Amino acid sequence: MFNRFSRSYQLVRHSWAVLKQDKEILIFPVLSGIASLAVAASFIVPLVIFGMHQPAETAPAGAHKDPEFQMQAAWYAYTFLFYLVSYFITIFFNVGVMHCASIRMNGGDPTVADGFKGAFSRIGAIFMWSLVSATVGMILRAISERAGLIGKIVVSLLGVAWSILTYFAVPVMIFEGAGVGRSIKRSGELIKKTWGEALVAQGGMGLFFGMLFLLGMIPLVGSIFLASQGSLGAIVAVIVGAAVLFYWIGLGVVSAALQGVFHVALYRYASTGVVPSGYPEELVARHWQPKS
Repeated sequence: MFNRFSRSYQLVRHSWAVLKQDKEILIFPVLSGIASLAVAASFIVPLVIFGMHQPAETAPAGAHKDPEFQMQAAWYAYTFLFYLVSYFITIFFNVGVMHCASIRMNGGDPTVADGFKGAFSRIGAIFMWSLVSATVGMILRAISERAGLIGKIVVSLLGVAWSILTYFAVPVMIFEGAGVGRSIKRSGELIKKTWGEALVAQGGMGLFFGMLFLLGMIPLVGSIFLASQGSLGAIVAVIVGAAVLFYWIGLGVVSAALQGVFHVALYRYASTGVVPSGYPEELVARHWQPKS
């Protein structure tokens, strides 16, 4: 565990060394979060209004004989649309980070405008990948809702397998200009080439930020205790709670940006065998050794 955490820290540190040269690209995960919240609200509010005003009577004459089927179909269509828009927003802004990271690793000096330009230049590919991701997500969800315990476990494993198979799909689409099918195939080839070490390293980075997230629980628990000690304690608890919330938001923004930078570095090494600029060769050679 200690070795994995140490490796995770090294990956975070060197990814941050690349990111801090262009800290302005942190705006991409910020905008992604804001846009995602706006989309979630735009989908949830109509559901609440519809639920409050939907009449309790059965379907009117001439309607489909199975109103439950109609409602279920409408629900799946609505959920699919939410998936599609949410995936599109997340991938779009992540591509912005990736483009900026790629420019920096090529020795350039990227700007936020470069990131948006790169994302808009591949907007068709981003939409197509969002469509594929939403479709797969809906299929897995539909199967999971109808499966028993064993079925849910199998569906979860299929979801993990899909995530692994398509790990490099987005970088392949935006940097190699490949279509959906070719991107999936190429991603699988790159995963095999690195023996999955890339995923272990990526998971280690997630572990590192997970530990930092849990650290925020310490003052939060303390603030709950203070809230029970009177009005002054309640005021302090609110201040501490707000500080922890901003800490978690900041952590999420930095984590998302670093994940994008690291993803590009990993893709470049897996596809070319060249150690990305900003990462020490010994760290890469030890943990991302390609298949001979």
